[in-house]
Amino acid sequence: GAGKDKKKAESKEKKPVAIDFDDIHRRVRRVSLPGTKERNLFWSHDSTKLLFTAQVDGKGGTYSISPAESLKPTLLSTRTGAQAKWIAPGNQIVWLSGKVPGSMSSSGSTKSYKFSVVQEVDRSKRNKAAFDLCWRTMRDFYYDEAYNNRNWDEIRRKYAVAADQSLTLDELSTIVNMMLGELNGSHLGFMTWDRIPHRFRTPGMPPSRTSNQPPETTAHLGVRFDSAYRGPGLKVRDVLKGGPADKRKSKILAGEIILSIDDHNVDPAMDLTELVNGPLARDFRLKVRDAKGNDRDVVLRPIDYEAARDLLYEGWVHRTRKQVDKLSGGKFGYLHIRVMEMDCFYRFERELYAAGAGKDGLVIDVRENPGGFIADHLLTMLTQPAHAVTVNRGGQPGYPQDRMVYATWHKPIVVLCNQNSFSNAEIFSHAIKTLKRGKLVGVQTGGCVISTGATTVMDLGMLRMPFRGWFVLGDGQDMELNGAMPDYVVWAKPCEMPSGIDHQLTKAVEVLKEEVAVEKKRPRPRLLKASER
Repeated sequence: GAGKDKKKAESKEKKPVAIDFDDIHRRVRRVSLPGTKERNLFWSHDSTKLLFTAQVDGKGGTYSISPAESLKPTLLSTRTGAQAKWIAPGNQIVWLSGKVPGSMSSSGSTKSYKFSVVQEVDRSKRNKAAFDLCWRTMRDFYYDEAYNNRNWDEIRRKYAVAADQSLTLDELSTIVNMMLGELNGSHLGFMTWDRIPHRFRTPGMPPSRTSNQPPETTAHLGVRFDSAYRGPGLKVRDVLKGGPADKRKSKILAGEIILSIDDHNVDPAMDLTELVNGPLARDFRLKVRDAKGNDRDVVLRPIDYEAARDLLYEGWVHRTRKQVDKLSGGKFGYLHIRVMEMDCFYRFERELYAAGAGKDGLVIDVRENPGGFIADHLLTMLTQPAHAVTVNRGGQPGYPQDRMVYATWHKPIVVLCNQNSFSNAEIFSHAIKTLKRGKLVGVQTGGCVISTGATTVMDLGMLRMPFRGWFVLGDGQDMELNGAMPDYVVWAKPCEMPSGIDHQLTKAVEVLKEEVAVEKKRPRPRLLKASER
């Protein structure tokens, strides 16, 4: 008996894990599934299968791969869920799908466990616990251990009583955000789950407060109206290029008058939302009167206001580019970076040659840019080291772009920034000065630069967590609360830019002319003649 027990005990002892570290990096294998985004990754209990949620070949569900055997995904079930784990007992996958727990066997059969539990919650104590967790998280992880020279313990005492007396999530959110505001820092905030914007939501989050409401959109007709016109009808001030009123079959011209929408007479005094609010996928029938007094029917499919803003933005970029061309006599190009995200980077790279072809310099504009993460990608394009020149027979000196990581620009630049340039747009502006790559023109940036993440607060919401500061190389200045200061400060007066007056742009072109003049005086690399080689 004792011998058998001893053998059983020995057999149950865990065997040591032996890892072969030699060339372990060569055994890394990448799984690429074109046209899909994998999420909710988790391993089987024996580590032989990797599972994830995805949509493969149009079929959404829970998939698995077996790295040791095959990297081809296998659909286990069309069911998905949050917080999934594959456990050894019963060889099954368990998860929380929304608020309903369920399980799935290794063969793909699913089972739900529908039950409810009554729970009593002391809202005041729960909110106080959430408040304490927010305070403690910032205490332990905020990037500045001096908390911007605030007494973080005293700040907790200041708001703790109010948190203890709060009864609603809105009250809790207000109190936590007031506490965070004492830090006078950027990239801060607390949001309850139901207040998180749609673009930041992830699977498993509780529904938003508006998720069950029927969709209603304020339609945009692709025109803007003359506010001085008193009627009858609405006088078109301008038409958005590329918008629904700029198409051949639904053309409307500036100066024309829209008399009615879907047979309802319109005038400047009425609330147009009564006519245009509703589903976006529908046509409007307009009665339009031209300059000669002739009436006609126009049928158009509207756009939403986000699409209208995009068209207005493109129009502004086009006009600004033409203005730079005019001010420079056709010698400078212009590029605006709307957001520091990869889509805008790819656009910048695509447009670099078109904007810079045959030009002596570039005006690069990051005004009104809220930030992102592409500053170093841009700097790679603008600061690529030059180590050689290439010359075709009878051609001009150059360098093959196919050898570069990105398209590159070596000629002079001037960067425009303003008080609404934030975060990564500020990092880019600081870098341009630090690297002496060009001059800054405009207004000091916002001083809102911290690397931030997010953390959950119980089951109530999400807290932004600024965990890493950015400091200027050289003087060590913290970019937070210290925006990039332009070499040439130019403030725009109220109403000037909406009227097409842009003194910052004019100054940028003036400075770039000086930079180009200096660049042209620098000696060019001499190429050896055949007799000298």
